Amino acid sequence: MPLPCNKAELLLNFDSAYSRLIKELATIAPQDTRLPEIEGEISACDLLAYQIGWGQLLLQWDKDELQGKPAQMPAPGFKWNQLGLLAQSFYTRHCNSSFSQLNAEFAELAGKIRQFILDNEESTLFEQGKRNWARDKWPIVKWIQVNTIAPWQSACSKLRRWKKHQALPAAERPSDSASAKP
Repeated sequence: MPLPCNKAELLLNFDSAYSRLIKELATIAPQDTRLPEIEGEISACDLLAYQIGWGQLLLQWDKDELQGKPAQMPAPGFKWNQLGLLAQSFYTRHCNSSFSQLNAEFAELAGKIRQFILDNEESTLFEQGKRNWARDKWPIVKWIQVNTIAPWQSACSKLRRWKKHQALPAAERPSDSASAKP
Protein backbone atom coordinates (compact mmCIF):
# COMPACT_ATOMS: atom_id res chain seq x y z
CA MET A 1 0.00 0.00 0.00
CA PRO A 2 1.48 3.35 -0.98
CA LEU A 3 1.98 5.95 1.70
CA PRO A 4 -0.44 8.86 1.79
CA CYS A 5 0.98 12.05 0.27
CA ASN A 6 -0.41 14.55 2.77
CA LYS A 7 -2.22 14.88 6.07
CA ALA A 8 -5.68 14.95 4.48
CA GLU A 9 -5.02 11.66 2.67
CA LEU A 10 -3.54 10.16 5.84
CA LEU A 11 -6.66 11.09 7.82
CA LEU A 12 -8.90 9.72 5.09
CA ASN A 13 -7.04 6.38 5.11
CA PHE A 14 -6.95 6.31 8.90
CA ASP A 15 -10.67 7.05 9.27
CA SER A 16 -11.60 4.56 6.57
CA ALA A 17 -9.55 1.72 8.10
CA TYR A 18 -10.93 2.49 11.56
CA SER A 19 -14.52 2.62 10.34
CA ARG A 20 -14.22 -0.67 8.45
CA LEU A 21 -12.72 -2.44 11.45
CA ILE A 22 -15.38 -1.13 13.81
CA LYS A 23 -18.10 -2.34 11.42
CA GLU A 24 -16.55 -5.82 11.26
CA LEU A 25 -16.21 -5.97 15.04
CA ALA A 26 -19.82 -4.86 15.57
CA THR A 27 -21.17 -7.98 13.88
CA ILE A 28 -19.46 -10.46 16.22
CA ALA A 29 -21.82 -12.25 18.57
CA PRO A 30 -20.92 -11.65 22.24
CA GLN A 31 -20.47 -15.37 22.88
CA ASP A 32 -17.89 -15.59 20.07
CA THR A 33 -15.56 -12.80 21.16
CA ARG A 34 -13.20 -15.09 23.11
CA LEU A 35 -13.16 -18.01 20.67
CA PRO A 36 -9.51 -18.47 19.60
CA GLU A 37 -10.51 -19.35 16.04
CA ILE A 38 -9.30 -16.36 14.03
CA GLU A 39 -6.19 -16.84 11.89
CA GLY A 40 -3.26 -17.25 14.26
CA GLU A 41 -5.48 -18.98 16.83
CA ILE A 42 -6.56 -15.70 18.37
CA SER A 43 -9.92 -14.38 19.47
CA ALA A 44 -11.64 -11.13 18.51
CA CYS A 45 -10.59 -9.81 21.92
CA ASP A 46 -6.97 -10.74 21.20
CA LEU A 47 -7.20 -9.07 17.81
CA LEU A 48 -8.37 -5.85 19.47
CA ALA A 49 -5.71 -6.11 22.19
CA TYR A 50 -3.06 -6.32 19.46
CA GLN A 51 -4.35 -3.18 17.75
CA ILE A 52 -4.47 -1.36 21.09
CA GLY A 53 -0.96 -2.47 22.03
CA TRP A 54 0.69 -1.20 18.86
CA GLY A 55 -1.30 2.04 18.87
CA GLN A 56 -0.25 2.74 22.43
CA LEU A 57 3.38 2.08 21.56
CA LEU A 58 3.23 4.50 18.64
CA LEU A 59 2.02 7.29 20.91
CA GLN A 60 4.44 6.33 23.69
CA TRP A 61 7.49 6.55 21.41
CA ASP A 62 6.63 10.13 20.55
CA LYS A 63 5.68 11.05 24.12
CA ASP A 64 8.99 9.69 25.43
CA GLU A 65 11.01 11.71 22.93
CA LEU A 66 9.10 14.91 23.64
CA GLN A 67 9.81 14.38 27.35
CA GLY A 68 13.53 14.00 26.62
CA LYS A 69 13.59 10.25 27.18
CA PRO A 70 14.84 7.69 24.68
CA ALA A 71 12.01 5.73 23.07
CA GLN A 72 12.22 2.06 23.98
CA MET A 73 11.47 0.30 20.72
CA PRO A 74 9.58 -1.75 20.10
CA ALA A 75 8.66 -1.84 23.80
CA PRO A 76 10.42 -1.98 27.16
CA GLY A 77 11.92 -5.44 27.58
CA PHE A 78 11.39 -6.49 23.94
CA LYS A 79 13.61 -6.55 20.88
CA TRP A 80 12.47 -6.41 17.27
CA ASN A 81 13.06 -10.16 16.92
CA GLN A 82 10.59 -10.80 19.78
CA LEU A 83 7.41 -9.45 18.20
CA GLY A 84 5.54 -12.71 18.85
CA LEU A 85 6.27 -12.38 22.55
CA LEU A 86 5.24 -8.73 22.43
CA ALA A 87 1.93 -9.68 20.82
CA GLN A 88 1.41 -12.29 23.53
CA SER A 89 2.00 -9.59 26.15
CA PHE A 90 -0.81 -7.55 24.57
CA TYR A 91 -3.18 -10.54 24.80
CA THR A 92 -2.18 -11.23 28.40
CA ARG A 93 -2.54 -7.58 29.43
CA HIS A 94 -6.12 -7.54 28.13
CA CYS A 95 -7.18 -11.12 28.96
CA ASN A 96 -9.65 -9.94 31.62
CA SER A 97 -11.11 -7.09 29.56
CA SER A 98 -14.52 -7.58 28.02
CA PHE A 99 -15.07 -7.12 24.31
CA SER A 100 -17.05 -4.00 25.12
CA GLN A 101 -14.20 -2.61 27.23
CA LEU A 102 -11.70 -3.36 24.48
CA ASN A 103 -13.89 -1.65 21.88
CA ALA A 104 -14.14 1.43 24.10
CA GLU A 105 -10.39 1.47 24.70
CA PHE A 106 -9.74 1.05 20.99
CA ALA A 107 -12.11 3.91 20.13
CA GLU A 108 -10.42 6.18 22.67
CA LEU A 109 -6.97 5.25 21.39
CA ALA A 110 -7.98 5.82 17.76
CA GLY A 111 -9.17 9.28 18.77
CA LYS A 112 -5.81 10.01 20.40
CA ILE A 113 -3.88 8.83 17.34
CA ARG A 114 -6.14 10.91 15.08
CA GLN A 115 -5.47 13.93 17.30
CA PHE A 116 -1.73 13.17 17.15
CA ILE A 117 -1.98 13.38 13.36
CA LEU A 118 -3.92 16.64 13.52
CA ASP A 119 -1.54 18.19 16.08
CA ASN A 120 1.61 17.57 14.05
CA GLU A 121 2.80 19.64 11.14
CA GLU A 122 2.72 17.96 7.76
CA SER A 123 6.51 18.24 7.58
CA THR A 124 6.83 16.41 10.92
CA LEU A 125 4.67 13.58 9.68
CA PHE A 126 6.00 13.25 6.13
CA GLU A 127 9.69 14.14 6.25
CA GLN A 128 12.32 11.71 7.50
CA GLY A 129 14.42 12.54 10.53
CA LYS A 130 11.86 14.71 12.33
CA ARG A 131 11.85 12.43 15.39
CA ASN A 132 14.74 10.38 16.71
CA TRP A 133 12.45 7.42 17.43
CA ALA A 134 11.33 7.33 13.78
CA ARG A 135 14.97 7.24 12.76
CA ASP A 136 16.21 8.19 9.34
CA LYS A 137 14.70 5.05 7.87
CA TRP A 138 11.04 6.11 7.75
CA PRO A 139 8.98 9.27 8.17
CA ILE A 140 6.39 9.19 10.97
CA VAL A 141 3.62 8.63 8.43
CA LYS A 142 5.11 5.20 7.65
CA TRP A 143 5.11 4.29 11.34
CA ILE A 144 1.48 5.41 11.59
CA GLN A 145 0.57 3.30 8.59
CA VAL A 146 2.33 0.13 9.75
CA ASN A 147 0.99 0.43 13.31
CA THR A 148 -2.61 1.42 12.55
CA ILE A 149 -3.96 1.51 8.99
CA ALA A 150 -2.27 -1.62 7.61
CA PRO A 151 -2.93 -3.88 10.63
CA TRP A 152 -6.50 -2.60 10.89
CA GLN A 153 -7.06 -3.57 7.25
CA SER A 154 -5.45 -6.94 7.89
CA ALA A 155 -7.67 -7.43 10.94
CA CYS A 156 -10.75 -6.78 8.79
CA SER A 157 -9.63 -9.45 6.33
CA LYS A 158 -8.99 -11.94 9.13
CA LEU A 159 -12.39 -11.25 10.66
CA ARG A 160 -14.18 -11.68 7.32
CA ARG A 161 -12.41 -15.00 6.67
CA TRP A 162 -13.26 -16.16 10.19
CA LYS A 163 -16.92 -15.16 9.83
CA LYS A 164 -17.14 -16.95 6.48
CA HIS A 165 -15.59 -20.02 8.09
CA GLN A 166 -18.03 -19.79 11.01
CA ALA A 167 -20.97 -19.72 8.61
CA LEU A 168 -20.06 -23.11 7.15
CA PRO A 169 -21.59 -26.22 8.70
CA ALA A 170 -19.01 -27.91 10.94
CA ALA A 171 -18.62 -30.86 8.56
CA GLU A 172 -17.69 -28.53 5.69
CA ARG A 173 -15.10 -26.45 7.54
CA PRO A 174 -11.54 -27.01 6.41
CA SER A 175 -9.22 -27.99 9.22
CA ASP A 176 -7.21 -25.06 10.52
CA SER A 177 -3.46 -25.26 10.53
CA ALA A 178 -1.67 -23.81 13.52
CA SER A 179 -0.05 -20.50 12.79
CA ALA A 180 1.59 -17.79 14.81
CA LYS A 181 -0.47 -15.05 16.35
CA PRO A 182 -0.18 -11.65 14.62
